[in-house]
Amino acid sequence: MKHYKTLIYSIAILLIVFACKKEQPTMPGNTKDPCDCASEVSADFEILERHGFGGGNGPLIVTDHVFGRSGKEVRFRAKEDNAEYTWYIGTDVETDQEIFKTFGLQWVGSSIPITLVVEKEPNSNCFPNDDGYDSITKSFTIYDECHEPYLLEGTFRMAAENSKDSIDIEIEFKEYAPWNDCRNADITNFDGQGSTCPGNYFRVSKSYRYMLCPGTATGVCKSLGGGFQAWNHLNGIVEMKYRYLENNDTNQEVKKHLFGRKL
Repeated sequence: MKHYKTLIYSIAILLIVFACKKEQPTMPGNTKDPCDCASEVSADFEILERHGFGGGNGPLIVTDHVFGRSGKEVRFRAKEDNAEYTWYIGTDVETDQEIFKTFGLQWVGSSIPITLVVEKEPNSNCFPNDDGYDSITKSFTIYDECHEPYLLEGTFRMAAENSKDSIDIEIEFKEYAPWNDCRNADITNFDGQGSTCPGNYFRVSKSYRYMLCPGTATGVCKSLGGGFQAWNHLNGIVEMKYRYLENNDTNQEVKKHLFGRKL
């Protein structure tokens, strides 16, 4: 009986201990280092080429070089937000986060240096040695649009995102009358069946890392009537986006968004 009373007493003590013990809640964010997403003040910036035959409001393409053309707009965008900016472009000095200049055909063959100075209150908690000042100079070359080798001419192994089924698409620029210039491209195997859309039906607009084929409603190319876009990104990834009609049937539209590389 004595041992039985001792056992009951021990169990009671344990129940009291566990009943009084409070579970500590997990505080959101406590497990992450607040400096994980922080960075030192940086003067890094992007060079963006305005796409199109002339000026206008075509898309801005992130690039490292550009094609010279009448009214060609090139933008420079600082990646650091909420800072003081000083741009040096030749004798010009600018102070906005994003600026632009135009480069016509007279600039073809020139290499242009762009310097950006950025000043900002640094994050001293994460980067005690950051003085809040950084500068960088980048140079880009202005090429004629017929410059070779063109980054979007050749054979490209392409596949949909997360797919292992690839096709080889060939883009070949040729001279077709009456234009006889470098803006006409044969696009082969866009449908995976070996079909070719010959460039004599249309003219391609070109930037250094981007091209746009407007498509046409004529002949075999009417299946590419929605246009054909291709990018050769700075990281080497090639991207293509287009749609076409299977067997030219308006009820069988196929949309493609492919990624790959140049072979």
